[in-house]
Formats: sequence, C-alpha cells, structure tokens
Amino acid sequence: MAEKRATLIDYIKEIPEGQKISVRNLAKSMSVSKGTAYRAIKAAEEMGLVETMPRSGTVRIAQTARSDEKADTLASEIKRLGLTVLCGAEHADIPLNRIILGDGSLEQFKKNVRSADGNVLCLVGDRPEILQEAISLGINVLTTGGARVSELQLMAAEQNGCCVMCTGQDSLLVYDLLRSECLDKTAFSPGDSARNWMQMPLYLYYNDIVADWHRLYRPIVSLFSRCAVVNDDLNICGTLDAVSAMSSTPSRKISSLYSSDVECFVADEDTSMQILAERLIKEGSAAAYITRGDTLCGIITSNDILKYYQYKNASGGQMSRGYAALELVNHGSQMMTSTYTAKVPETECGACESLFGILVSA
Repeated sequence: MAEKRATLIDYIKEIPEGQKISVRNLAKSMSVSKGTAYRAIKAAEEMGLVETMPRSGTVRIAQTARSDEKADTLASEIKRLGLTVLCGAEHADIPLNRIILGDGSLEQFKKNVRSADGNVLCLVGDRPEILQEAISLGINVLTTGGARVSELQLMAAEQNGCCVMCTGQDSLLVYDLLRSECLDKTAFSPGDSARNWMQMPLYLYYNDIVADWHRLYRPIVSLFSRCAVVNDDLNICGTLDAVSAMSSTPSRKISSLYSSDVECFVADEDTSMQILAERLIKEGSAAAYITRGDTLCGIITSNDILKYYQYKNASGGQMSRGYAALELVNHGSQMMTSTYTAKVPETECGACESLFGILVSA
C-alpha cells in the first residue's frame, strides 16, 4: 500500500501547476481504486503539493516547505491527547521528529525506520510483529484501537528505553491529531472539530451505475439509508436512497436516479463534535457528510460520536453542562460488540434523550 501511494505521489508531482486533480481521474489514470486515489490526494495535500479550493476543487500548486516535525515533545502530546503510558514515561521528554504508521508490511516498516531521522513515534494497531520490531529497535510506541501489550514486551521496552503508550482510537485518527495544528480559538478545546474525527467518506459519482451502489453500500445499507452523489470535483449533487437503488437494474445510471431535492445532512469540517451530536439527534440522522468549502472530505457517524465522548472522558476534557459521560466497560464476547456505562446529570433529562438516540443509532 505504501509503495502504491508513493507511486501516486510521484505522479502528482509531475502534474503541471494550476491543473485540477480529481479522485476519479487519478484513479482512472493510475488504474487504482477511488479510495486509494483519495488517500493519495490527501497525502499530497499534507505535503503541500495540492490545495483544495472552494468552488475550484483540488489544484496542483507549487510545493511549499512543510515538515513532519513538531516542536512539541512526546510528553506534551501525551498530556494533550490523554494517552495512557504503560511504561517508560521518563523517555517521553523528547521532541517528535517523525511519526510512522505501522500499517504495512514488516519489511516496509523496517525501511521507513531506516530512512527516519531523529526521534520516531510508531503508531501500531493489532500487529504483534511490528510492535515487537519497534520495541526491539528502541522506538517509542503508541498502540491504537485497544491493542494489547504483553508484560514481556513491556519489560523489553523498559530495557531498550522505549516509552509505550496506548489509546482506544484508530491509528489514522491519532495520526491526524498528532499532526494537526492548534485548531480552535473558540470555546471548544483542540480536537473538538469534526475534521479530527471524520472518516473517509463513501460516495457515488453522478455517472456511476447501480452496480457501484451494490458494491459500496449494499453491505452497510442498514447504516445508511441514503448515500451522497458527487461530481468530479467532489461537490455533493444530491442523494440516492436504498429503495431506488435496489429496485433498479445494475446497469442503470446513478444520474437518472439520484434526487437533488432531498438534502443529505452536511456540516463544515470546523463544526464542533458536541454541536454535531445535537444536530444528528435533531435531524434523526445516523451520519453527517463533512465538507471543506463545497468539497466532500469526510463523514461522521454515530459511532464516531461515541468515540469522541469516550476520548473526552479518558483525556479528562471538561464536557459542557448537560452532556452525558460514556465509559467503555469491556468488549463483548461477540465480535464487534462493546459495553458502555452512561453517567447522565439528574437534572438534565435532555441529555438522556440525546444519549439514547446516539446509542440506538450506533
């Protein structure tokens, strides 16, 4: 995956400055999936190769000087993000020079480590072989998604001078949080914006066919009764409901089915998660499409709202009056199930109603 993305980045670098780039055209030119093309464009944006402009789409620009380096120390990030330190807290008072995602092959991980300069932090989920390799190399490690670290691994980390931390959030979310600038000058604390919690959106192009809907949405039709339909610049044109899709032939064009009259729930990327939770309940929606300007850039679901409240509780963030506190008790014996306790202010019955709606949607 990393090699494929590097190839796409090299391709983007060759595109003349000022030329528009779309997910669809990149995917077609390089014979990759739209998801892979989308992630490559996002990576190019982080590198300062492209810029997404309102009403103009994504455009190739002159590369700006940009770096992964952060002036903040690992210790300050632990405090800011509310991370749990399992061992080696004394090794955390160092600047962060490089963040490596342990989501590829072991060989690719070793290659990334060899090319890294300075202090490295590895983000790794349920990948025991990469976790073991990072510890053996003396690299600071943050395990994500609730991945477990054994006592033997912690002992080895102590011996090798590693700081080992853990969080329930997924690697990509934590990566974005670590790389993000100080977002808010408002009453909300950093990390409360939708941009820090959104996932990669699923969508259909206006000239796709119903077979594409079955491929993308049929497995999750119980979660999304409507899907967003976009143009080549990722501007939302309308929505397609599940009933229309399932009652049509696979070869029928989406352009003849989608409705521009029924608006899907859209919010700006700077919208706070607390306000977004209120709107999800008020609108009776299970998901919100997140935009940057007029361009679709992510999606927030009820599950993301739950993760947000869980994170705020774990990090000691102060919730506004009337917001319920969620605490993960354990993961159920059945796959993909979790148990939560909810602490709701006695005088705020509205919080009970909102929390119940979020739990039901999730």
